[in-house]
Amino acid sequence: MNDNPTSAKAPAGSKTGSSAEASAKAGKYLKYAIGEIILVVIGILIALQINNWNESNKIDKSIASHLEILRQNLIEDQTQLQSLKENMTQNIKCADSSMAQIKTLVPLNNSMKKYLILLVREFQFSPNTNGIETMTQSNEIPALDTELRTAVLNYYALIERTKEREHISNAQIQTKFEPYINAEYAVIFQKDNEFEFIASFYKDDPRPTSSIDEDKILNDKTLESVLVSRYYQCIALEDFYSELIESSDKILSIINSEE
Repeated sequence: MNDNPTSAKAPAGSKTGSSAEASAKAGKYLKYAIGEIILVVIGILIALQINNWNESNKIDKSIASHLEILRQNLIEDQTQLQSLKENMTQNIKCADSSMAQIKTLVPLNNSMKKYLILLVREFQFSPNTNGIETMTQSNEIPALDTELRTAVLNYYALIERTKEREHISNAQIQTKFEPYINAEYAVIFQKDNEFEFIASFYKDDPRPTSSIDEDKILNDKTLESVLVSRYYQCIALEDFYSELIESSDKILSIINSEE
């Protein structure tokens, strides 16, 4: 019999127990690590969400601020457009009344002098574009509500078409109507002209006034042609100005409803 205690065998199952304990500890560490990772991920997601919310809130405030500028721009535009529309309505009446005299539907009278002067005036819409330019530079147009975005884009596209029509109208005045009136009907520049500016300018002129030659004006086909052109151009511009007022009204209505 061997009595050496060092030679005794380890109790059965002790090695297995140690492995199980180590495995349990490893499992706990793994769960802890996974939990830590999950918490970190959740923290990152929350941080991203807060950042996104802050950015979104910042963009919303920027858009709201720029829409207020746009709203003020449109109100200013409407004041100008209303005046332009009224001037076109007046010009249409001038052209119509002039043609009525040339057609002999009414007797030729001194008002013709005033009509010819008024039809020489040029008009051009100058919109305030601060709001739309700021929003375009900030790339905020795509972020607008679909209805508002469409209304805004339609309005500024209509402005471009209006400018094209104004250019055609003013070019016709500069190259045809005004040169012809100055050359053939300089007699309208007298103190008896009913247009206030001309009457005031010539008020101290002692020279006697003279009337437009009736035979000349009733048989002047060139004058008739340019008057018809002025009549058409004024009608076209009146329509454009009316459409712009309606288009801006729609934008203002949408903006106001979203406040």
